[in-house]
This record gives sequence, C-alpha cells and structure tokens, in this order.
Amino acid sequence: MNEFEKIWRDKIVKNTEIYGNDKILKIITDLNELDEVAYSQILIKTLKENLLNDRIKSIFCKSACHMPHEKLENVRKVYNETKNIEKARIALEEMFIIDIKQYKNLNDKQLKDILVKGWGAAGLNIDGKIIATKIPSKFHEYFAESDNIKKKYYYCHCPRVRKELLNNSDLDSIYCNCGGGFYQDIWEYITGQDVDIKVLKNLFDGDETCQFEITIKQK
Repeated sequence: MNEFEKIWRDKIVKNTEIYGNDKILKIITDLNELDEVAYSQILIKTLKENLLNDRIKSIFCKSACHMPHEKLENVRKVYNETKNIEKARIALEEMFIIDIKQYKNLNDKQLKDILVKGWGAAGLNIDGKIIATKIPSKFHEYFAESDNIKKKYYYCHCPRVRKELLNNSDLDSIYCNCGGGFYQDIWEYITGQDVDIKVLKNLFDGDETCQFEITIKQK
C-alpha cells in the first residue's frame, strides 16, 4: 500500500468513527489487504448497509484531498473584508488563472474556454450557488483522445480509481463526494461557514464531466 492510499484509508476510518460503530470499523480495517477498487466497493457496501446516505456523503467529503490553505489566504482576506461570495469567487478565479495556465501549459484560448465552462476551483456563481466542474486531470491528453473510455481516464483526478475507468468499473457514484470535498474544504476555509456539496455529474454515472453544486450556509 502506497503512502497516499494509507493516508486516505486512515482518514476514512477517522471520519467513519464519527457515525459508525465497532462492527463497521472492524470490517473496514479488515479490508486493508485489498486493492483500491475492491476496498472502495466493499467499503461503500458496508456503509450503505449501516448508515444513511447523508452520513456516507459526509465521510467521503471529509476524506478528500485539500488545496493547501496558505494558497487561499488572499481569497479568505477578500471574503473577510467584504462578506461577498462573488468577490471571493473572483479572487479565487484570479488565483486559479495564474496557477493553471502555467501548470497545464495553456494558451489564452484554452484558458478562456475553461473559465466560460466554469471548470476549475472557482466555478461559476449561478443564482447564489457556485457550480464547479473539474478540469481534466491530464488536459492535453484528454482533448487529443477520441476513445470515450480513455478520455474518462485522462479526465479523472482520483489516482485511487482512475485506471478502473478504463475497465468500465461500476463503482457507486456516492464515492465522488470525495471529489466534492475538495471544494467543500476550500469554501469552508474561505468563509468560516458550513458548506454543502451536491454531486451534479460524475463519470461513474455516465456523465462526461464531474460537476458539483456548492452551497454556502451563511449565518
């Protein structure tokens, strides 16, 4: 088991402890010899047999990979000074533009297309909710590929299950709340408020993108 996988499974156990019991935790712990996909399939089956979906959703959201909080300090400052979600979102978009253009080696047209679609960390503000769509993980390979299954492989950000997309894995899409947790953590840190995530689109349900609705529960 690689270090990334160990850290992720440790987070799953920690977050399951909030809602679970000794029986659930023992089953999960006993799965540690399985590969990523088998582990995830049995994990979800176990959680669904014992917990409500909203609690399973919370477990996966809280087990997500996170953007380093130090990168978000300026956006957080904008929000604290204005208490305005859209101004904070624009500040996040400006940060995203600088990072992603260099990281993905994008030209101006590619960058414009991404922003219009709401791809990336900042998403779009639609009727008071932020709608964010994942940018392809392997951007140039994704657009150069014509095979739909391989395109999913190049699109997916999750190193735990990406290869299984080539095998048409039927992993339960509740797993994709883990991807949503990336956005949840960003906005909880920026605003200091509770944030709800809803998976709108995901590859495992046959969609071409992974898209999330982000609702900030302002007090």
